[in-house]
Amino acid sequence: MGAVSLTPFQIALSVFELTALLAGAALLLRAVFVAPLREATFASKRLGRWNITGFEVTLLIVLIFLLGFIGQALSFQLFSKSIKGAADRAGLEVIAYGLGFHACALLGWPVFALLRRRLYADYGAEPPGLNPAPRMSWLAAALKGAGTLLMALPVVVLLSAGWTALLRFAGLPDEPQDLIAIFGHVKSPLVVLGMFAVACIAGPVNEELLFRHGVFRYLRQRFGRLIAFAASAVCFGALHMNLAGFVPLALLGAALGLAYEATGDIRVPIIAHCLFNLNTIVIVLSGLPGVT
Repeated sequence: MGAVSLTPFQIALSVFELTALLAGAALLLRAVFVAPLREATFASKRLGRWNITGFEVTLLIVLIFLLGFIGQALSFQLFSKSIKGAADRAGLEVIAYGLGFHACALLGWPVFALLRRRLYADYGAEPPGLNPAPRMSWLAAALKGAGTLLMALPVVVLLSAGWTALLRFAGLPDEPQDLIAIFGHVKSPLVVLGMFAVACIAGPVNEELLFRHGVFRYLRQRFGRLIAFAASAVCFGALHMNLAGFVPLALLGAALGLAYEATGDIRVPIIAHCLFNLNTIVIVLSGLPGVT
């Protein structure tokens, strides 16, 4: 086989990824072995108590998925015919149906708040709320989100490689998520931009509010850390419905839960999640050999 020729952008991206992995590994080692950093990273618990019942959490989750599927169905009815014959049909479907789902799913939070307030109002009371941690600045949240991703990235990459090798050894499918594969084939820059909006903004915001701000937060105070981390991470990995990505994404979910627990600010895991998806998609679009 001949030597693989890389473009300048691919070389620069490879250097950037290697630098990020090394920096993340260094940060992770410091967080593990330096006591004050270990306390701040792994033991700090700044989540305010969420005075909510199991029934109410279940209702919230049902509302999120119900409204999401309704939004997706409406998008299908509105756009399916016009999308059917398009050159980048798969990408346009991701935009239309993805935005339809995530945008309407986010409505589950205000709808739930209204229903809950109405229920308590029937008894002449106000619903108990969350006692939040002090909010940090957007810059601090962005830096902590980037730091979270850097520390998680080396472990996710190593685990992903090992998990993929295990799947291949067992003869099981190891194809990437459909969304990742679609990114590698879309031609229109506008379609790519729309898919970025779904994958790097709408999806992470909706998923973090659901899995970290909702599921993890409730399980953490109701059943403790172990069950909260395990259950929310497994649900997060399983929701993507891809065997090759299940274990790495479950680990990522655990890291995002750890960041949320340590900071008490949902913006931190949201930013880390957005950056993770952005990084993955840029690698795919770069055409690096062995990726697409």
